[in-house]
Amino acid sequence: MPVVTPSRRLLFWLRASFVADAVLGVVAGLLVSQEEPAGWYLLGFVVLRAAIGVVALVLAARMLEERRPGDDRPSVIH
Repeated sequence: MPVVTPSRRLLFWLRASFVADAVLGVVAGLLVSQEEPAGWYLLGFVVLRAAIGVVALVLAARMLEERRPGDDRPSVIH
């Protein structure tokens, strides 16, 4: 079982978030190609969601580094 560290957990959520955004982006693209107005709304939502996600994860990474610089010890999960 891989060791779970704060930075690994952060990378997992980064990847999961962007995979979900990519799937939603494909769905939005398909809707736009079918001339569905909902596709544009979904596309706007995906862009907004991705931007907020990037900002939140950058802030979380900075806070993690400020709190414990260079600390990559395993975290405790109960």
